Amino acid sequence: ADPTFKQVAVSAERWLRCDEVPIEALPPFLAAKRQEGYSIIALEQASDSVPLHHYEFPGKAVLLLGREKEGVPQALLHLVDECLEIPQQGIIRSLNVHVSAACCVWQWRQ
Repeated sequence: ADPTFKQVAVSAERWLRCDEVPIEALPPFLAAKRQEGYSIIALEQASDSVPLHHYEFPGKAVLLLGREKEGVPQALLHLVDECLEIPQQGIIRSLNVHVSAACCVWQWRQ
């Protein structure tokens, strides 16, 4: 794992597999994971997004996260099986990526 990530993660990388994949390598990476039986799930607000608390995660899944302010690139959305979103109230439309990821992983483990 990236040394900076390991420092911030405080050993979490030992218990939860996280792969950082360069954006140009994502299409073949996601295709390979699908061939291995993984469902590809994006955490992104889209017209057909499922609220996170209504989603039942499959046994094997890849969670695709976007970049701060930009989200998951439009060009990658056609590669996912499902889009999930965290419902928001008020004028705030999204959470920071690390907060969203934490909420999603928590829900996944329920």
